[in-house]
Amino acid sequence: MPQLPAHVRHGYGIGALSFAIANTAMLFFLLKFLVDEVQLDPALAGSVLLVAKIWDAVIDPVIGRLVDRTGRPRAWIAGATVPLALVFATIWFGLPLSGVAAAVGYGALLVVYNTAYSAAVIPYGALTPALATDYDDRTRLNASRMGWSMVGGIVAGIAMPMLVKAGGFRLGGEVLALLLAPPLLVTWLATRGRVARRAVAASGSLAPPWAVLRSVSFRRVALLFVSAWASIAMLSALVPFYVQHHLHAPQLLDALFAAIQLSALVSIPAVAWLSGRVQKHRAYAVGMVTWAVVLLGLALVPEGATTPALVLGVLAGPGVAAAHVLPWSMLPDVVEVDTLERGADRTGDFYGMMTFLEQVATAVALWVLGNALGAAGYLEGAAEQGEGARLAIRLLIGPVPGVVLLVAGLYAWARPPLTREALGQAVAKLRAA
Repeated sequence: MPQLPAHVRHGYGIGALSFAIANTAMLFFLLKFLVDEVQLDPALAGSVLLVAKIWDAVIDPVIGRLVDRTGRPRAWIAGATVPLALVFATIWFGLPLSGVAAAVGYGALLVVYNTAYSAAVIPYGALTPALATDYDDRTRLNASRMGWSMVGGIVAGIAMPMLVKAGGFRLGGEVLALLLAPPLLVTWLATRGRVARRAVAASGSLAPPWAVLRSVSFRRVALLFVSAWASIAMLSALVPFYVQHHLHAPQLLDALFAAIQLSALVSIPAVAWLSGRVQKHRAYAVGMVTWAVVLLGLALVPEGATTPALVLGVLAGPGVAAAHVLPWSMLPDVVEVDTLERGADRTGDFYGMMTFLEQVATAVALWVLGNALGAAGYLEGAAEQGEGARLAIRLLIGPVPGVVLLVAGLYAWARPPLTREALGQAVAKLRAA
C-alpha cells in the first residue's frame, strides 16, 4: 500500500506544534505561575487544576460525539483555533484577584480554555484514521505529528522562560498565543480533500460516548497512554522545581528542557523503526522501561550536580518519544476494527474519550503533585525550601513515575492492544463477512 506523501504527513503533523506550545506552557509553568506568581497555596493550586479538568468529564465525550455527528473535523479545527489562542493569552495576563477569589477566577478561565482546546484537538486526532489506513503508515503519520509536537515543546520551553524574564508571564502568554494559529491553518489546508475519500456515516446508535470503553483493545491502549501521560504531566511540572531546589541552578531549566526535547525529537525515527521491526507494543515496552531507569537516576543525582542531570535528560529522550508516538499510532488500529464491526464510525467518540482520559490523568497527576508538595512543607514563593520539600521533589521526579512506567511497559509486552497479525486477521475476517 502506498505511503502518505510527505507533504500530507507533515502538513497534518505541523498542527501538533500548536497543541505542544500550549501544553508545554501549561504543564511546565502553570503550577509554578499559580504558586509563585499568583501565590496560591500549592494544594489549592492543584485543586484548581483538578476542578478545571473535571469539566472534561462532560465536554470531551460531547465534542467527540458532535464531531462524529457533523462529520466535519476540519471545520471544528478552523472554528476553535482563534478562541483557543485568545483564552490561552488571557490565562497568563493576570487577574486582579488573590486567595480563594483568584482560585475561582483561574478555575473559570481554565474551564473555558479546556473547552476550546478539546474542540480543536479532538477533531485533529480524529483525522488520523481518515488519512492513514495502514498499520505502519499510522506510525509514520504519528511520528511526523509527534516530531512537530517536540518542536513546539522546544519553542515553548525555551521561549517562555526568556519572555517571562524579559516582560513577565503576560508577555510570554501573548507571544506564544500568536504562534498557535498558523500551524493549525496549515493542517486545515494540507488535509483538504483527503478526509472525504474515507468518510464513513456517523453512527445512529444511542449508545453513550463512554461505550467505547467496552472495547478491550481500546482499554489497553488507553491504559498505556494514561500511564505515560500522567508521568509526563508530573515530570513537566516538576522540572522547574527540581532545577531550582535540588540542582540550585534555575538558569539550567532551558538546557535541561532542551536536552530532553531534542533527544526525544532525534529519537522519533528510531522509535518508528523499532516499531516496524518488533511491533508497537514491544517498542513501547522498551521505551517505558528504559525511561523508568533514567528517572530513578534523576532522583539519585547528588544535590547541585548539574552535569549528570543533563546527561540523564538526554537519555530520557527515547522513552519520551515512545510515549508520545506509539499510543496514538495504536488507536487508529482500534478504530478501524470497531468501524468494520459496527458498520458505522465512532472515531470522534474514541478520540474524545482518549482526550478526556489525557486531561483527567494530567489533572490528577498535578493535584497529587500540588498536595504532596504542600504536605511536605513547600513554601510558596520562597527561594529556599526545607529538607522535606526537597526530598518530595526528588521522590516525585524519580521513583513514583518510574514505577508507573515500569508497570506500564511490562503490561504492554504481556497484553498488546492489537498486533499487526491480529489486526490483519480481524480486518480480513470482517471484510469477508
